[in-house]
Amino acid sequence: MARISKQLICPVCGQIMATAVWRMLKGLEITTPDGWVLSPVSDDLLLRIAQDRLASAAADDHAEAQRRVDAILRNAGDRFYDIKCPQGHYTLKTAPQITKAIRAAAGDQVTLGLEGSER
Repeated sequence: MARISKQLICPVCGQIMATAVWRMLKGLEITTPDGWVLSPVSDDLLLRIAQDRLASAAADDHAEAQRRVDAILRNAGDRFYDIKCPQGHYTLKTAPQITKAIRAAAGDQVTLGLEGSER
């Protein structure tokens, strides 16, 4: 099991968001459908952005903004990927969460859970 590759599916609309490849010695690499390799983002930067969004969120977006802040705080210190699907939905996951999901899923696709997702 030196290499695992899966398409990441948006939990909101079901479209392909990216392809994740996990290699034993290289780790996780995520590529968007248009060929861009995503870099992980640090939790401190994402937390500042999420807190700003929470402070300015409209009433109907407040729960989603709070969910993103909570997800970042719960996983402090991890590398995050904020993956955008073609329809504009964002899914926020840590590298360990994505790695675990692609290693556990059967087939060539995996839908990432809604925790930290944004519509």
